[in-house]
Amino acid sequence: MDSFTIIPNGTLRDERLSYCARGVLAELLSRPENWETNADSISERARKHRDVVGEGRRAIRAAFAELEAAGYMVRKRERVPKGQKGGGDFVTVLEVYDVPQERSHGGTADATSIRVTSIGGTSMSGTSSRRTDVRSTEDEDAGYEHSASLAAAREGEDAHARELRRAELLRLYEAANQLDNERLRRHLLAFERKRPVIYRECRQAALGQIGGEQGGRQLMAGPDGVRAIDLLSFKYALQHYAGRLPDWLVKLPR
Repeated sequence: MDSFTIIPNGTLRDERLSYCARGVLAELLSRPENWETNADSISERARKHRDVVGEGRRAIRAAFAELEAAGYMVRKRERVPKGQKGGGDFVTVLEVYDVPQERSHGGTADATSIRVTSIGGTSMSGTSSRRTDVRSTEDEDAGYEHSASLAAAREGEDAHARELRRAELLRLYEAANQLDNERLRRHLLAFERKRPVIYRECRQAALGQIGGEQGGRQLMAGPDGVRAIDLLSFKYALQHYAGRLPDWLVKLPR
């Protein structure tokens, strides 16, 4: 068993990530190849082995969202092998890396991440990967289909389809920029009512990104802080549901 884990300083000092997210990433990278877990298991372990209250499931889910937005996690769909429980079904997994696979573009991460695995489970860039099963973490929001999320590389998308998707997202981002504060808040309120869990994840990701940028904390404390957080939260929502935007997210109630 390895007695230590080497993690780049740039990763440990990535100011886009909260300290909780950095700790979760370090925990995942310290595990052996193909080790599987989820937010629930990590939260349960944090509470079980500490005398004080550990991080809750929502905190770990928010950390997952930060890591995915920053490119340290890449969401993939895989088919369960025949002969195993659920054989033939598709499941969603997150591959974990020690360096970002895709830097942010236009305020949010693009869905262009591609992992090339060589012998031994190490990527061509030399970064190690782990898997985390996200099935149980999605149960809380039963009734919706989890579409492409921040930093997702949906299996089967070719370069042309991704380019079209990026162009559509840029169009949506520009439309969001034109919303006045009242309309933006009404969109977010509808989002919070319909999908409170995903809303919180997008909100947390926006707070983490702005807070980690140079001058971000001053921006959040200033007169334009609420607008900046609301707008970036809405853009994360647009990318989360990219390709299948629900009416309640883009159309205001009468």
